[in-house]
Amino acid sequence: MSAGGAGGSAADAAVRDASGSSRDSSGTNNDASQGHDTAITPGYDAKVDPSTLPAVTLWLAGDSTCAPYGAASAQQGWGEHLAEFFNSKVTVQNKAVGGRTVTSFDWSPIESGAQPGDYVMIEFGINDSSTANGRYVSPADFQAKLSSEVDTLLAKKATPIMVTPSALQGWQSDGTDSNTREQPYCDAMKAVATAKGILVDDLNARSLENLNKIGQAAAAAIYINGDKAHFTLKGATLMAQYVTQELVRIGSPLGAYVN
Repeated sequence: MSAGGAGGSAADAAVRDASGSSRDSSGTNNDASQGHDTAITPGYDAKVDPSTLPAVTLWLAGDSTCAPYGAASAQQGWGEHLAEFFNSKVTVQNKAVGGRTVTSFDWSPIESGAQPGDYVMIEFGINDSSTANGRYVSPADFQAKLSSEVDTLLAKKATPIMVTPSALQGWQSDGTDSNTREQPYCDAMKAVATAKGILVDDLNARSLENLNKIGQAAAAAIYINGDKAHFTLKGATLMAQYVTQELVRIGSPLGAYVN
């Protein structure tokens, strides 16, 4: 399957490279500066004139780390800043809601609204991995629900993209941040992506890497009031930047729309 997924959208056709090649659907390739693999096959022509691209709609399914709060709120979600990193051809429909898991999220607005050629970013795993408020979803059930939703979206000829959950603050005695809680859910997302031939935008890896680079003191500017998950304006904007940079890195056709 191509880098654009099964959607076969007009946007995919407009930005796919001449060879029509694809890449590993696990989305695990990274540039050498991040200590990852370097072999990347773009899903688009990097020289394409952005003004010639067709308009696309990008839907967001996720939790509070992605959800919109408005400019007046001290807490911000990365989804409400995503459009800042795209050109005007991308319309973002942010349906993320705080406290939701992959099973408690209301998928119906996206399932009914997504059209052929649309993109859907799916970000869950934080609440699913929590034992608070009866939210817990096992990694196996998490993977099964994701797989079912991806099938629904592919049947509508939309292109799903997995977005691994942003890193939680979980500092250890050696000054590094662990990823023990979220890793099984990141793995489940990558497994679904591999099985379905879709891409993974690895926000978890990027945000965790950043935390371990800057340390706990500097992380206070990213997470609001010492919260382990939720973002300040600076943090949400940084996460949105990572998400769009990852689109370019993994060769998603949406990368052609990134400013």
